[in-house]
Amino acid sequence: MTDAAVQHTDTSKSMVVDHALSRRLARDHQRKKQPALWIGGAAIVLLFGFGTFALNGNFRSLILAAFWGLVIAIGFVAIRHLGTQKLTRVIEGLYPSGEHLTVTVSDTGVTVTTSATSLTVAASALWRISTAPHSVMVRIHGLIGPAMILPRELLDDADVARLRALAPRIRRG
Repeated sequence: MTDAAVQHTDTSKSMVVDHALSRRLARDHQRKKQPALWIGGAAIVLLFGFGTFALNGNFRSLILAAFWGLVIAIGFVAIRHLGTQKLTRVIEGLYPSGEHLTVTVSDTGVTVTTSATSLTVAASALWRISTAPHSVMVRIHGLIGPAMILPRELLDDADVARLRALAPRIRRG
């Protein structure tokens, strides 16, 4: 017997995973976390360079700061590249090329299904839903980093709004 006041609505979309999907999802994740690193590195270089120049008035301190700024920039680019490569391999393991991927948004949460696995995250466990051009990142309360990185093709704006509405702990505004 079903209750007429209870609505069970499921929004399910599926796709076949292509070769470029893992790179797109990894780049979106890296873009979300990189600006703070770049701003912090630039602030350190500016503080070091202009601070020592202000203290001693020697232009060699500016050259030294430029050198360290270049070293830090190369380090950030290398870290980003290595992080993107690692995340790409992880995503390729989760969503192999040619695999049929289905994402279902229901009143109880979100379910991701492949031929090998099925993972359901309850709406009560959701902490943050963030979007990027090619991905939707689902974060769970208590975990660092996204629990799921889903293709944006499978979740439209209505699905994202629905997930945000289902999770009462998500900060709005």
